[in-house]
Amino acid sequence: MSFRIFIIKANEARTKADFNLKDLPGTSGRIDLLCRTLSSAFLLSHGFRKNVRVWLNLNGPPIPPKTIRFEGQEIKPKTLNPDELSTAKLIIKALKVGETIKEPSKEHEILPGIYVSNLTFEDIIRRTLRNSTLYYLHEKGKDISQIRFNRNVAFVLGDHLGLKIEDERFLENLAEKVSIGRKSYLTSHVVSYVNITLDRLMI
Repeated sequence: MSFRIFIIKANEARTKADFNLKDLPGTSGRIDLLCRTLSSAFLLSHGFRKNVRVWLNLNGPPIPPKTIRFEGQEIKPKTLNPDELSTAKLIIKALKVGETIKEPSKEHEILPGIYVSNLTFEDIIRRTLRNSTLYYLHEKGKDISQIRFNRNVAFVLGDHLGLKIEDERFLENLAEKVSIGRKSYLTSHVVSYVNITLDRLMI
């Protein structure tokens, strides 16, 4: 079975569970965006994608970075649902455990298939490159229809602010730029488009 990885770097997402669930866009550093992206990555109309891994790399205040990994093969049924509120509660659960983590690279399991750590964006990329071909989704990349994908693929995306210049420099010789179009689309929509494209290619 082929495997898909999505790595989302969230520049302002809160790294402590001190935001208001009733105002995610205004208080969480756009964790609402991450919740929608998780739904796009894993959920089907009547199913769940087991061949997907998502890394959420949170870099907002007060204790960055915090990284949450969602492993489709391990997540139990009905853990991840379409509504943002229940997904935000999973992120809160992870961040509460994350507050006590001291080790730079050890992951701590929150629920089956959900892990939290202090891994940096660079750490995630290096781990991913061991087993997957890496692509950076960007408006100015090569059209996705022209890419010959391998069985194990990984895609890097920014949040609503995109990646920083230093992140792009780090990726320059590690990831091929690929584009789904010349406009800037929502991160969750990009993930959906990539999933549909790979489905069509039966990858």
